[in-house]
Amino acid sequence: MKMTGKLLSLLLAVLMLTALMPLSALAAELPFTDMPQDAWYYPVVREAYEKGITNGVTRTTFEPDATVTREQFLVMLFRAADVRLDWIHQVVSDPSDMFFSAMGFADVAKGAWYTDAVYAAWVMEVTNGVDAAHFGVGQPITREQMATLAERFMEVRFHVALKAAEHPAPAFSDANQISSWAKDAAEAMRVSGVMQGDEQQRFCPQSNATRAEATAVILRLADATERVSFVPAETAWIRIMSSTTLKDIKDPQTVQNMIRHLDNMPIDSETILPGGTDAGYVLQFYDQNDQPLMGILFSNHAVVVNHSKLQTVLPYFLPWTLMS
Repeated sequence: MKMTGKLLSLLLAVLMLTALMPLSALAAELPFTDMPQDAWYYPVVREAYEKGITNGVTRTTFEPDATVTREQFLVMLFRAADVRLDWIHQVVSDPSDMFFSAMGFADVAKGAWYTDAVYAAWVMEVTNGVDAAHFGVGQPITREQMATLAERFMEVRFHVALKAAEHPAPAFSDANQISSWAKDAAEAMRVSGVMQGDEQQRFCPQSNATRAEATAVILRLADATERVSFVPAETAWIRIMSSTTLKDIKDPQTVQNMIRHLDNMPIDSETILPGGTDAGYVLQFYDQNDQPLMGILFSNHAVVVNHSKLQTVLPYFLPWTLMS
């Protein structure tokens, strides 16, 4: 269709007006009536809401100063990292019969909105619950618990790590009040810029985290995450194994090329596995003394590192699977 001069002029005017508008005016406003736009947490909550990381308590309220429960934080943790949990339901029609019962948390309901996240965190050893029989469903999460869950979540996903902040917060003035099991996590959160102290540089480890604070931590954690090599630095040679294949790769240049290929794999999705996979090959890394370092499973389109299945849309490892 031929565009008339008047229509073209109108479109140009609209485009110019849009370009002159501030970005805040282009973004959809939050539906929550308890969120002042000048509050420090407003842009944080808006970003998390737009990304589907968090919702309101009701359709019109977010309750930024309310506490966050342990299961709410875990669900946000998985959502922000875009980690899928649906593999659990691909194993058996009712995962509660086979896997869920092994977890043993009496307070975790079967089929609840948080069940998969709690189960995945338990499988990954991100959490052992508040005790052997309870996860702590409904309990407010403390700041040191929040730091610990976040730090463990990063540790067990071997292909990512926290990068140090350019200007981390000063050392916490109440560091001696942080529980022994949370000290390393709190320090990791401080160095990476994910968590910081109050006006007196206090971490307040046993204080309950608010919904606004937890949302900010989740987004900062995502910003501080970078992809890293999961191949042991001491790797000298690699063995490829399957039911029909056993090939040792010892040429240094070829080994480095394979490592580079692994590190540059385009990841389309990450899925948490409760156990088992359809990958039919194993890569075993060895050091210069022929001692095994670490093994991973792979197929022509995915690798499994610890409990994370990293999927690519391409048959990325097809040349390796064809080796005989």
